[in-house]
Amino acid sequence: MIYRLFALIKFWLSSSNQHGVHSPFVYRFITKCLYSAPHYKTSKSHNILLKTIAYFEIGQVQLVPTNIAVEKEITKHLNEVSFTKSSRELIFIDGLDKETIDEYIVNNIGIANDTVIFVNGLYQTKDTFKLWESIKELKQVKVTMDLFYCGLVFLRREQVEQHFKIRI
Repeated sequence: MIYRLFALIKFWLSSSNQHGVHSPFVYRFITKCLYSAPHYKTSKSHNILLKTIAYFEIGQVQLVPTNIAVEKEITKHLNEVSFTKSSRELIFIDGLDKETIDEYIVNNIGIANDTVIFVNGLYQTKDTFKLWESIKELKQVKVTMDLFYCGLVFLRREQVEQHFKIRI
C-alpha cells in the first residue's frame, strides 16, 4: 500500500497531460478518447478499457487470463464486442508476469501493427512495474502510455519510439 502511494506521487510529478504530447496519434487518442465523454460508471482502468475499445472500434478482445467479470463489464456497455482466444485487435492483460509477456507480446505471431495491448495494474507491486519497464524496452514496442491505473502498448511500426506518462 505504501509503495502504491509513493508510486502515485512520483507518477503525478513526472506525468503530463495532452499539452506535453508531441505525437499526433497519441494527442488525438488522449483528447478524443481518454478526456472525452462518455465516462462509464466503473473503475478507472475499466473506464479506459471501454473508451479504448469504442475509440478504435475494436470488435474482438482477448482476455488474459479469461475474466468473466471484465467480459460482462465490456458487453454491458459495448455489446458488439466478441471475445476470442487470439485477437489481432486488443489483448487485455490482467496480471503481469514474464511468461505472459513472452507468450502474448514477444512470441505472439498473431500480433499485428494495429494491435492494442492493454496492461492492467502497472503499479500493483514493484515487480509488476519492473515488468512494465521491460515491455517498453522490447524492440517491437513503439508507443507506450502509462496511465498509472493501466498501460497501453502500441506496436505501430510507422511511428518513432515514444513512451508517455499521462494524467487522466
